[in-house]
Amino acid sequence: MLKHQFITENKGTQKAFLNFLNDWNNPSAFIIQNTSGSTGAPKSIKIRKEKMKASAQMTIDFFSLNERQNALLCISPAYIGGKMLVVRAILAKMKLFIAETKANPLSDLKINIDFCALTPYQVEHILRETPEQLNLINKLIIGGAPVSSEMAKELAKFDCEAYSTFGMTETVSHIALKKLVNNNDAPFNAIGDVHFSTNDNHQLIIHSKKLGITEMTTNDVVELLSPTSFHWLGRKDFVVNSGGIKLFPEKIEEKIRPILTETLFFLIGVKDSVLGEKLIGFCTRNIENNELEQIHQKLGKYEVPKQWITVKRFELTSSGKIDRLKTKMLYYVD
Repeated sequence: MLKHQFITENKGTQKAFLNFLNDWNNPSAFIIQNTSGSTGAPKSIKIRKEKMKASAQMTIDFFSLNERQNALLCISPAYIGGKMLVVRAILAKMKLFIAETKANPLSDLKINIDFCALTPYQVEHILRETPEQLNLINKLIIGGAPVSSEMAKELAKFDCEAYSTFGMTETVSHIALKKLVNNNDAPFNAIGDVHFSTNDNHQLIIHSKKLGITEMTTNDVVELLSPTSFHWLGRKDFVVNSGGIKLFPEKIEEKIRPILTETLFFLIGVKDSVLGEKLIGFCTRNIENNELEQIHQKLGKYEVPKQWITVKRFELTSSGKIDRLKTKMLYYVD
């Protein structure tokens, strides 16, 4: 039986946790999980509990989690990341503390935590509001979106050992981890029996007998370093072919994020009669001239966005991520 303790009085958080615990303990061999909809329409998929156990064991083995340790749940069990943290605690016989699912779930934390999972959005708020609380976390995994170089540098100042995760609902949480260091140049490394290959488009292909995955081709474009390691370049859906030059918007965004601090923005490709495609940017505020000058200095000449569009808000997916394609469709006019 899972040893657990609520450190929040929020009824919604408590109910979401207990609902999943009931689902996990019922006789069904499956759970139903919605995908995030990051690059397409969200869908419901069946995931075998045995597959979730296999995935959880890979993480348990990697971090040497055990019954003498504890874990903190502060992301919703409505998503696969939250569910899997609960499963890891069950299999490793850890004590699980359940905090409120909010922007800064560490704000009132008063105990040391051995293992915790957060989103970059939560880490950003923690770093801004109560950064010293990160010293209470021993091992931290961050998933749901890429971790910026700036965030990696800030995390390096604290005692917690932080990792960026790579995975998706279809792989039952993460299948690779990147240890976050000052320069954020470390590769993603496979866990468990997972290994990789690529196709002619440099799309990552995942293999794992334990997870029942045979040649799962992803939408992620990578630089494959070995059968078990890679550098992530971006989503195939968003690669921009501009005059024969391939541009990776997510990588370019990382370069200019220190210039557009505390600003929501993203880059995306649109059709162009001369270049075939061109790179443009969407932002929730007007970009100042001095910022535009810095962006020009920071980027290669092909990487500089040809246009910036200011919008009041971005469209979001069901899991709260920016829906780039829908935002472009609503606000960009050829």
